[in-house]
Amino acid sequence: MCHEDTTECKGVQALHNNNINTLRFLGAFLVLWGHTFALCYGPGGDEGYLSELLRPVTAYRAGLPGIGVALFFVLSGYLVCRSYLNRQSLLVYMEARILRIYPALWLNLLLLTLVMGPAVTTLDLPDYFSHPGTWAYLQHNAWLFPDVSYKLPGVFPDNPRAGGVNGSLWTLPVEVRMYLIVAALGFCGILARRTVFNLISVVIVIFYVVAPEHFFLLHHTKHERLGVYFLLGAVLYINAKYIPLNLTGLLLLSAALGAMSLPATHPPGFNVIYAIWFSYLVLYLSFHPLLKLPDLSKHGDFSYGLYLYAFPVTQICIFWLGAQRPWLILALGFGLTLLLAACSWFLIEKPALTLKGRLVRR
Repeated sequence: MCHEDTTECKGVQALHNNNINTLRFLGAFLVLWGHTFALCYGPGGDEGYLSELLRPVTAYRAGLPGIGVALFFVLSGYLVCRSYLNRQSLLVYMEARILRIYPALWLNLLLLTLVMGPAVTTLDLPDYFSHPGTWAYLQHNAWLFPDVSYKLPGVFPDNPRAGGVNGSLWTLPVEVRMYLIVAALGFCGILARRTVFNLISVVIVIFYVVAPEHFFLLHHTKHERLGVYFLLGAVLYINAKYIPLNLTGLLLLSAALGAMSLPATHPPGFNVIYAIWFSYLVLYLSFHPLLKLPDLSKHGDFSYGLYLYAFPVTQICIFWLGAQRPWLILALGFGLTLLLAACSWFLIEKPALTLKGRLVRR
């Protein structure tokens, strides 16, 4: 997930912050949409008419949730690198990252463990609260390290995706690890040295193409894929003065991707070309000076809250209504999730962001 405060933008970017916020909102909605159908139909389920419309751009085995998450990581790589270089302080940078990720996450975990879990569990309440899995869910997920837990005792055992409480959390440990990698590169001065950073990035991408199963950046194939999107966002920021975001560049990358898509078996570099094309497209839509998207975040940045609550709310709707009416569950789930996301923003996230720069000084 990309959760950087876009108020730090300058110049053309400052005039189009709403593009970034709107894309993040749409990314969260794509995750909610795709998960709704996957949770109703089980793994591999249809994603509705929207997946058919987007099928030409989902060649990277992404699906709708994958597109949304990749979008978040491209923007995250771009904005988080800018965040570090603008602050030039490791402590202030880490403070900002912690305040953006953890307060809203902790509220989410408490609500799911102490409110939703007891309300829907098949266990008696004493058994639920004495079960080690209840507190393991809180403990493992509170720090996002080394990984996350997905189940609460007796919760959703009869749903098509049995036992899954919040499958969306899997991306957050990846996000935190990428924050730490940016911190290490910034502390060592590599972010400020464009040539060195580009050389390291090229080596990483080549290694990923040649031996993705032994990629050293992260510890799981799907995690590594997100790491590449984050890296590409960072590369596009570090080289922003030298890589123009224009229609010509987008058409050239589209032509290269189309040529590599022609063979029945995609060549080894296809995934990286797709990721480069997608990353360029996301930032083209974010910062093009003539493109002004409707500002879906004018009342608040609800994208993180949407991401945190969409999965469990959808599971609750399926628990209540059954899995036979996915469109109703999509509509109801979106409304309930948006309400929770607004509460998360106004009660937790926005107040936490006001503490940026204050705690470190104290």
